[in-house]
Amino acid sequence: MHFNIVTDTAGSKVGELASELRNYLKPIIHSKYAYVDVTILVGFRCLPESYKRRSFIRYTKNDNCLAIDISVKLEDYIKMYKIEQRYYLGNIFIEYLREALKKRTFEGLDNEEFIDNIIKWGKEIPIKMDCGSTKVENWFRDEIDWSSDLDK
Repeated sequence: MHFNIVTDTAGSKVGELASELRNYLKPIIHSKYAYVDVTILVGFRCLPESYKRRSFIRYTKNDNCLAIDISVKLEDYIKMYKIEQRYYLGNIFIEYLREALKKRTFEGLDNEEFIDNIIKWGKEIPIKMDCGSTKVENWFRDEIDWSSDLDK
């Protein structure tokens, strides 16, 4: 499997958060799912509402590529702390990944196990707090963890 996360953002923490997720997940996914013949590309876009950019899921059989393009409104995200953006972006990502895989099967890939693994691995991403400690379980939470540093 080839997996990647790319961004197109305009003034929020979405680009930084996408990098955080990509840098941790990509090597694990490439290692664990090397035998699966599919490319999954995820795009996070945080753009002004005036762009009228819509989210979409597209599979191209010729390239064996599943594209998940997620658009969020800049006007909403610039009002949020980074922990809020991480929470909402994580939930939207999992929602779209579930939807994208619901109608597709790829030889050697158990879709539910794949999603469960992404959630598990995302929860392992360490974030260094201002107090010097390292915090995990920042991604894919059921609720926002207000005890975290707001911009970490």
